[in-house]
Amino acid sequence: MSNLAETFAVNAREAAAVVEHVAPSPSAVRDAAFRAAQGTTTIVLGANEFLPSELWTALSDLPELIPEPQDAQLSKADAGISSAFAGVASSGSVCIVMGPHLAAAASLLMPLHIVLLQAERIVERPRNLFDPNLLGGAALRRNLVLITGPSATADMGPLVRGVHGPHRLHILLLE
Repeated sequence: MSNLAETFAVNAREAAAVVEHVAPSPSAVRDAAFRAAQGTTTIVLGANEFLPSELWTALSDLPELIPEPQDAQLSKADAGISSAFAGVASSGSVCIVMGPHLAAAASLLMPLHIVLLQAERIVERPRNLFDPNLLGGAALRRNLVLITGPSATADMGPLVRGVHGPHRLHILLLE
């Protein structure tokens, strides 16, 4: 495991995310997503831009998957799967591109967010996302959301999870 991937995993776990190390093979990715989604009844699959297509296609036969969800199904779905643009080691954050079909729904609206992150797409600090020499400079041309652990707030008393997004964040770190 690379030093950045190790730092990322430690910091993501400290932020209350679950991090699972997964081999980048279709069967390993599918099996890990299946385990992560245990107990869910419906899964929404966001768009994929950052993983090899064979890894993403392996998710298409998950038993709870809604292939083309309607609005009513989206409002009741309990898991979303997305591919991460990048990870940030210093905070354990995943960086998701907003805009592609179902990206926001899969990553921000479901009680469980499962995100697939390739270890080679981890940068050291948030500012590195915008370095034109890293990740092909693509972050300079995208609408990004950084997600650090499950949604939580303590604005009006004790810590409450899932107020503004997923209650649980499960990261499949592909290395």
